[in-house]
Amino acid sequence: MLKSLLNKVQKIVEDKPIQPQKILPDSLTIKKMNEVLTKHLPQNSVAYCIKLWNEQPFSFKISRTRSSCFGNYTFRDEQHKITINHDLNEYAFLVTYIHEIAHQRAWLGRGRRKIEPHGKEWKKCFQDLMTPMLNTDVFPEKLLFPLQAYMSNPAASSVSYAPLSEALRSFDSGDDLGISLLDIADNQWFEFRGTIFQKIEKRRTRILCLEKKSKKRYTILATARVNPL
Repeated sequence: MLKSLLNKVQKIVEDKPIQPQKILPDSLTIKKMNEVLTKHLPQNSVAYCIKLWNEQPFSFKISRTRSSCFGNYTFRDEQHKITINHDLNEYAFLVTYIHEIAHQRAWLGRGRRKIEPHGKEWKKCFQDLMTPMLNTDVFPEKLLFPLQAYMSNPAASSVSYAPLSEALRSFDSGDDLGISLLDIADNQWFEFRGTIFQKIEKRRTRILCLEKKSKKRYTILATARVNPL
């Protein structure tokens, strides 16, 4: 009887989400966050995105360009941290921002269970958080349709779904957008975001590449736009 009761208590404890101490941002941080999001997001999404941050604050940083990802979420030293690449257009920035917040919400709701980074918990959070944004007040029609299709079963990377990747890229600035890395021949050298690489081999949605200067190997999305050399 006692053992059964203890087992029930233990299960309740294990299922209860672990909530780190919520540290409310000061007025200066709030002002800065407003300025940053206003600069990088579609106008009609800013208030909603600030609301998500206010609900569960996190440290936010605009990052340098990374060939391996558009954004990142970590929980370290009792603090939630999100970074997003500085060079994303406003619509790609919004999708990435909500993508990373979905990681935070999935983490907060997991209890003591182990969950997959892009498993069902993350998918559900991402879909719930993105739903209020899926309208033409926020996204252009040409982007909304592929985004809605992608959100029916979101993958780890938005650019892994070619129709959405192409639609997002059409809003990138700059006259010379290069060609798709997928169209580059194996062993050919190319320039990507200011760095020179050599294409080695395809791996599902990414391509293994060699950085010329460091001799290190990286995987770059097959749909990335590059300039052949």
